[in-house]
Amino acid sequence: MKKILVSLLFAAMAFNANAQEVVNGVRVPSGYQGHLEYSNLFYVSGFNTGMDLSTTHGFYYTPNMFVGLGIGLHVAPGNAYVPVYAAAKYIFNYRSKVSPTVQMKMGSFFNEGAKPYLDLSFGFRFASDHDFAFSIQACGSFYAPFDETDSSWDYNTSTYIYTSERINLSSVGLRLGIEW
Repeated sequence: MKKILVSLLFAAMAFNANAQEVVNGVRVPSGYQGHLEYSNLFYVSGFNTGMDLSTTHGFYYTPNMFVGLGIGLHVAPGNAYVPVYAAAKYIFNYRSKVSPTVQMKMGSFFNEGAKPYLDLSFGFRFASDHDFAFSIQACGSFYAPFDETDSSWDYNTSTYIYTSERINLSSVGLRLGIEW
């Protein structure tokens, strides 16, 4: 029975590998897809910049619609945060080498507890006849504002002094990505 199941699994994988369709010199998206993205960010409050590196893995359920899960690393001035999210991406014209796309990510980011995270981006996908594409997008990210408390020792009074600062990581930026 094990041999039959293993044989069926390999046959299904071989069929899926051969079922890749190429239209107008562009491979039609289907099945598993991985994304790696880098974002250069400009914070809405203040004049600081940051960066974001994320990876998303999922499936194309139709040639236009990708759904997956991902994790990232958001590097802000003075600290780093880890967003974990579900993502959806829509390709408007998958049969063209250059197609407009829209992408949304929703989830939480972590650093001393979980807080809501939302990201929306618009841009273009540059496809090839192989299982590879490059994208460039304008993005906007919402990170729920939170208070960060810092403590320092006051030698004059021999006590801790606590200061609290409101952190707002919401940003706009430019995102570069590859998918395979």
